[in-house]
Amino acid sequence: MGKRLAVFGAGAIGGQVGARMFAAGHDVTLIEPWPDQFRAIRDSGLRVEDENGPVLHRPPVVHPDGLDRLGPVDILFLAVKSYDSSAAVETVLPHLSPQAWVVSTQNGINEEIIAQRIESGRILGVVILINAVLEAPGRIQVSTQSVSRSSNLNAPGAYVGEYAGSSDRKAREVAGYLNSVWPAKTTRDLMAMRWTKLATSAMVNALSGITGLRSAPLLGEPDVRKIMIRLAEEVVLVARAHGYGIHRVLGQCTPDQVLAAARGQDGTMDRRLARMSERISPAAATSLLQDHWKGRITEVDHFNGFVVRKGRQKGVPTPVNEAVRRLMKKIERREIPSGLHALGPLLSLVNG
Repeated sequence: MGKRLAVFGAGAIGGQVGARMFAAGHDVTLIEPWPDQFRAIRDSGLRVEDENGPVLHRPPVVHPDGLDRLGPVDILFLAVKSYDSSAAVETVLPHLSPQAWVVSTQNGINEEIIAQRIESGRILGVVILINAVLEAPGRIQVSTQSVSRSSNLNAPGAYVGEYAGSSDRKAREVAGYLNSVWPAKTTRDLMAMRWTKLATSAMVNALSGITGLRSAPLLGEPDVRKIMIRLAEEVVLVARAHGYGIHRVLGQCTPDQVLAAARGQDGTMDRRLARMSERISPAAATSLLQDHWKGRITEVDHFNGFVVRKGRQKGVPTPVNEAVRRLMKKIERREIPSGLHALGPLLSLVNG
């Protein structure tokens, strides 16, 4: 008998994961707390559209109140927002089998949060390079031409790694399930992949919310790229202070090239970011921008705020990430409107 899978959070990413794995014949159930999305999937199915056109899926879905009907879960894919990680794990914990694995398919670095309730050897992480938009309840638009894959469209859709331990046995099994969603590869250095993706999130997500711009036009703005480069510099320095390597930022630049760009010694990174704007799907929108559109709390505290907290632990200054975090929180609270005009304080900081 195959393993029983569950995906907690049936949004733009989790919805695809659950729907496509179910279509491939796996025993998987979606767990969706948002009433509108839950009812849409239950009553009408989940429409997932990518470059090959739309497909209507009808995966099983339960509300968290109905988990007693689910049975023991062997592998839980966690696809909720970072700030909901602890609550989601607590909700589903009584319904996990004794040796169940928990797989974070989230943005941000949430494995250490999950490890407060699940032993580290049973935690995996998935670094996702695909962009998706939840257009309406029951409707997901997928784009493989994302910021994370713009430099290499032959890159996989996701990397899977184990949070602790030197084996990749679990990662290979999880990658096998995810291959029915997007091409997936394993990594033996999950945290390097996580910090590399965090650099993207810190650079792009909050600035998309601050300006209100989708990813392609965002990268086309010279002033935005100045701020992005300084944000990336801080991520690189904090990661190094904690002993983590970073691969090519946005698939474009080595950490040393990022540092040179931030010091004004090399214009390569700026030029490459500008060219990226021409290769990204015009529909691509960051998860944070989508949350801002919907009036929801954003994950800025788990992107830029995470960099600030980790920098503080090692005495690494992160003034640009902190300024971005504070500005995004003001916009989130509707104290000021989003738009390019909102970048003024950030430009004063990076040009000062």
